[in-house]
Amino acid sequence: MSDHTSKNQDTPPEASQNDAIDQSRRKLTGAALGVSAVFTLASRPVWANQCTISGMASGNLSAPKVTCQGCTPGYWKVDKHLNAWIGTGFQTTDTFNTVFGVTQYVKSNGTPYTLLEVMRELNGNGDPISTNLGFHAVAALLNSAHPDVNFGYTSGELITLFQNNYLTNSDRLKNSLAMLNERGCPLSWK
Repeated sequence: MSDHTSKNQDTPPEASQNDAIDQSRRKLTGAALGVSAVFTLASRPVWANQCTISGMASGNLSAPKVTCQGCTPGYWKVDKHLNAWIGTGFQTTDTFNTVFGVTQYVKSNGTPYTLLEVMRELNGNGDPISTNLGFHAVAALLNSAHPDVNFGYTSGELITLFQNNYLTNSDRLKNSLAMLNERGCPLSWK
C-alpha cells in the first residue's frame, strides 16, 4: 500500500501528479514571461492589439497582419510638425508632470517642464529619471493619441504604463518606448 503523503510541501497530499506538473508549468511560464510581462496591461484580449509590447512579443498569427506605427521624438519636436499635435488633444504647453501624474520633471528654478521642453531640452543627459525617458514618453504619448497613428496603446494606457514603470524599470521602459516610436511614421515629414 502506498503512502499518499506528499514530499513536496507546496502540493497538498490529495493533489495528483498532474496537479504537481501544472504547478511546475505555472512557475516556468511565470519565469519565462520576462520583460514583456512588466509592460502588459490587464484585461486586454490576446489578439486585441498586435502593436502593443506584449502583442508584438506574442507573435500571434491568428489575426491578420497589421502595420504598427510610431513617429520618433525627432518628428514631434520640430517646428514644422507642431501642427500634428492638434490631432492628439495635447498641447506643447501642457506640463509633463500634470499629463503623466509625476513630480520629478522640474527645472532648476522649480517650474515644471512642458511637453515640448522635455522633447527639446531634456534630450540627452538632462532627464531627471533616465537618459531620454521623458523624450520617448512624450513621443509615445503623442503617437498613442494621434488618430492617424496605429500605435497600439491609448494615451491613458500609455500614461499608466509610464507611471507603473518609470521609477522601477526606467531603462527598460525607455528602450520599449523607443522601439514603439521607431516603427515608421505615417504622418507627413514635409
